[in-house]
Amino acid sequence: MASTTTEIVIIRHPQTVANVDGRFVGRGDSPITEAGRDQILELTAFMEEWRPNAVFTSPLKRALMTAQAITACGTPVNVLEDLQEIDFGRAEGLTWNEIEALGMKIDYLRNGAAADSDDLAGPGGGPVAPGGETWAAFEARVRRAAGACEGAGHRVAVVTHGGVFRTLLAHWMDLPMASSWRFSVPNATVATLRVIDGAGVLRSLKPGA
Repeated sequence: MASTTTEIVIIRHPQTVANVDGRFVGRGDSPITEAGRDQILELTAFMEEWRPNAVFTSPLKRALMTAQAITACGTPVNVLEDLQEIDFGRAEGLTWNEIEALGMKIDYLRNGAAADSDDLAGPGGGPVAPGGETWAAFEARVRRAAGACEGAGHRVAVVTHGGVFRTLLAHWMDLPMASSWRFSVPNATVATLRVIDGAGVLRSLKPGA
């Protein structure tokens, strides 16, 4: 049987107001900043050169509007529910300091990447925060999303969120899910991979401006 090879680019949405304020925004949304709009222009130039024949995006506005803006060349945009960011539950919209002031426990990265030895262990198995999504459920749906993207075309673009971005990298590179927290993924970061029968090779990882 012939191998199936897909060139995939993963894009994290541009900077939002919540990102600047350090607020945890999962299923909610936040406006794109002026810097984020500049990032959209850079991503558009990249996509015009890369020319995907299939585009998948999270339904959340900050990702969806980015996907629509950077694929104005006419490539259809497919909304995939499984590409949504993790549900932060009661931590939604709060800063780390506000979460600590409430005495709430949250199993997530404070600054977007592992900062100490506790972070290096990766996420646990329970909910990310009270009332939030469990890591097991999150990982399962991101793996489903990966399967949907593979084979959708020879060149596939995926527009999503930081947590999903890291998890997709770990999945396609066949790394332990705990290692996903060892990737720092600023806004507008772009990763390119070659995925052969579900196994990915990271070709480039370009942080956003």
